[in-house]
Amino acid sequence: MGKYILRRLLISIPTLLGITMIIFTLASLMPGDAVMAMLSLEVPNSEEMIAIRRGQLGLDQPLPVQYVRWMGQLLRGNLGFSYISGERISEMILTRIPATLELMGVSLLFSIFIGIVLGVLSALKQYSWLDYTLTILGFIGISMPVFFLGMIVVYVFALNLGWFPTSGMVTSGEPFSLVDNLKHLFLPALSLGLFRTAVFMRYTRASILDVLHNDYVRTARAKGLRESIITRRHILRNALIPVVTIIGMTLPVLLAGAVIVETMFQWPGTGMLYITAIGQRDSPVIVGMTLVVASMVLLSNLLTDIAYAFLDPRIRYE
Repeated sequence: MGKYILRRLLISIPTLLGITMIIFTLASLMPGDAVMAMLSLEVPNSEEMIAIRRGQLGLDQPLPVQYVRWMGQLLRGNLGFSYISGERISEMILTRIPATLELMGVSLLFSIFIGIVLGVLSALKQYSWLDYTLTILGFIGISMPVFFLGMIVVYVFALNLGWFPTSGMVTSGEPFSLVDNLKHLFLPALSLGLFRTAVFMRYTRASILDVLHNDYVRTARAKGLRESIITRRHILRNALIPVVTIIGMTLPVLLAGAVIVETMFQWPGTGMLYITAIGQRDSPVIVGMTLVVASMVLLSNLLTDIAYAFLDPRIRYE
C-alpha cells in the first residue's frame, strides 16, 4: 500500500507540472488587459505609465520567463499577489475556502446519504411503483442544470414560503450564530446537493442490481442469514465500490457547481473570488485558484483509489 501511494504521488508531480503550464498559458491569453483594469480611471493612462506598470509586474518579459519566475515563487509556497488589491493570493484563498468547504461538505454528505439510501430502496424494490417514481425523479435531477435548480428552491423556500434567506452566510448587522448560518446555508447546499443526489441514486441502484444475484449472495441466503445482514455485509460492501469512484469524481463537479451556486446566493467562498478575478482580469488570482482546484482534484483521485482497498479486501496493491 505504501509503495502504491508513493508511486501515485510521483505520477501526480508531472501531471501537476503540466497543469501549471496550461493554466499559466491560458491565463496570459485571456482577452483584456490586467494593467488597464488595475489603473484608476481618474488618472490619465499614458503609454509611459502603462509601460512602467508592466515593468513592475514583469509583464514586459517573455512568457517562458514569466512562467519560470512564477514557478520559483510557487516552490517557495508563494502564489503571488493580486494585481487589483495587492493582497497575497494564499491569504485571499485561505480566507474564503472555509465557506466553500462548508458548502461543499454539507451538500456532499447530503447527496451521498440521500442518494445511496434512495438507490438501495429503488434496487431492492425493483419494478415497483417506488422504483419507477425514483427513476423518473433521477432522470429529471440528472438533466436539470444547477442554476435552474437553484432558482426553483429560491422560488419555493424563499419567495413562497419565506423560510430561508437567499444570500450571504449570516444576517447583516447581527452577531454570528450557528442557527443563522445554517439557515443561510440551507438553500445553496440543497441546490448543490440535489444536483448530485440523482447521480448517486442511479449508480447505487445499478451497482446493487449487478451484485444482487451473485453466488455469494445466494449462498448467504441459503445459510439462513437475515435479509438485513445480507444487504449490509454482502450486497452493500461490494456494490459501493463503483459508487466510491463517483464520489471521487464528484469533487471537481461540486467545485464547478459551487462557482455558480455561490454567485447565485452571494455565498462568500472561493467561487465568488474566482468570478470576481475573471471579471477584473486578475490573472495571478485565476492561476492560483485553478492550481488549488487542480491539486484538490488530484488528491481526491488518490484518496478514491486508496479507499478501494478498504472496501474490498480482494483488491491489493503491490
